[in-house]
Amino acid sequence: MTGCVPCRSGPRGLRPVTGAEDRQVRDRLAELGLSVQGIDGALRRAESERNFCTPLDPVSLPGNIFWGRTIRFLRETYIPEGWTSASPSNVPLLVAPSGDFAIAASSGSSETGYAALTPSTRYPKGNAVMKRVEANRQLLLFGETEVEPEQQEAGNGIPTWFLLYHHLKTDQGTRLHAELSFPNDPGSRGKISSWYERIILPWIDFEGFTPFVDDADDQGGIDIPIERLP
Repeated sequence: MTGCVPCRSGPRGLRPVTGAEDRQVRDRLAELGLSVQGIDGALRRAESERNFCTPLDPVSLPGNIFWGRTIRFLRETYIPEGWTSASPSNVPLLVAPSGDFAIAASSGSSETGYAALTPSTRYPKGNAVMKRVEANRQLLLFGETEVEPEQQEAGNGIPTWFLLYHHLKTDQGTRLHAELSFPNDPGSRGKISSWYERIILPWIDFEGFTPFVDDADDQGGIDIPIERLP
């Protein structure tokens, strides 16, 4: 693997959190070939489709729709710019034009989007996702390594960023917090909670939209974590 190092300061130096009000957000995203507008547009479109749900739908449906549509709309936005899609081990990814890193999406805890707090993924992740986080950790510890393309499924063996998002109920409707963050440790309980770099995105207010704050989401039934009983 050559090319993009996930963080500009090098693999051993922890980067500060890039806050949503800082011009560095746009500059940092631009270095990755992304933009606030591109991600914002994908999230807004995903929320619009999620809002078609009603309380009569299965409780997991709004979250699954938002997660799935976020991935789809990110792909629709960036594939014309040379990005590609891949789903190694059923983990849907957006892969950079260089092939050097990928982006996954996941719901996050209530700390998502706050620079002063440390978020985690909302739910435990399965083995395929955690292997990607372990690959991030190996990169940070030992630097980039060459991977033979023919020995890897498309999208495997490369660093993975996570677009975390969290819905918060407000008096007017729903506020969506989001960040693009690079995990550096798979943890021990299945939830990703350690981040090497975090890029905090501006929040989005959806006035009058149904909150659906208690739904389940992302990869339910696809990548199920299994733990040995003590």
